[in-house]
Amino acid sequence: MAEVVPAILTNDVSDFRKKHAELFAASHLFSKLHIDFADGEFVRNTTLKPGDLLFLKSPFALAAHFMTFHPENYFSDASKAGFKTAIVHFEAFNDLQALNEALDQAEQQKLQPGLAVNPETPLVKVGGILSRVSLVQLMGIHPGYQGQKFMASTVEKIKELRSLSKNVIIAVDGGVKVGIARQCVKAGADMIISGSAIFRSEDAEMAIEALKADIET
Repeated sequence: MAEVVPAILTNDVSDFRKKHAELFAASHLFSKLHIDFADGEFVRNTTLKPGDLLFLKSPFALAAHFMTFHPENYFSDASKAGFKTAIVHFEAFNDLQALNEALDQAEQQKLQPGLAVNPETPLVKVGGILSRVSLVQLMGIHPGYQGQKFMASTVEKIKELRSLSKNVIIAVDGGVKVGIARQCVKAGADMIISGSAIFRSEDAEMAIEALKADIET
C-alpha cells in the first residue's frame, strides 16, 4: 500500500525542532520522515546539514535527500544522526562511475542508497543504475524550494518507471497535494513525499490525514 512521507526543508535548527514536534504529534499516521539537504550549489538555497542534527532522536525511519554535489561528504554524519536512507541526485554526478562510487560509500556507512531524478532527465539515462538502488525518487518540481507547482508530466514518468521495474520503490517529491497524490499512486507510485502541503496548511495532522485519504480512495 502506498504511504505518505512528510518532508522537512529548513535552514534553521529551531524551525526543524518545531516541525519535527508537529510531526511527532501525528506519528500515528506515518512511519517515515524525509529530510532535505541543500548545499547552495546543486540548488540555489542552503539548508541544515546532517551534522546539525546529531542531537536527533526520532521515532521515524529517516531518509536524507541530498540536493548537493558530493553527497558522500555528508554520509558519515547522516549515519551518526540515525538516517537509514541516502537519496542522491543522478544529475549531481559527471558519470555513472562517480555515481556508483557514491552509492558504494552510502552502503559503507550502512545507508540504503536511493536515486533522485529531476524532471528534465529522461529515464533512459538512469536505466543502467536501477539495479543498484531499491528506491527511485521522481521530482515533480525542479528541486530546491517547497511550494512549486507539480509538473503534470511526472505522472507519465511514474508509469514509464514502473514499466521499467516492477520492484523498485517509486517515490514522488515536489508539489504533491490532494488530488495529485491519487494520480501518482494510480500511476504506480509507492511513496508520496509532501512538505508544503503539510506545513503550509492550518493543521499538519489534518493535512496528512487528507493525503492519506486521497491515496486510499
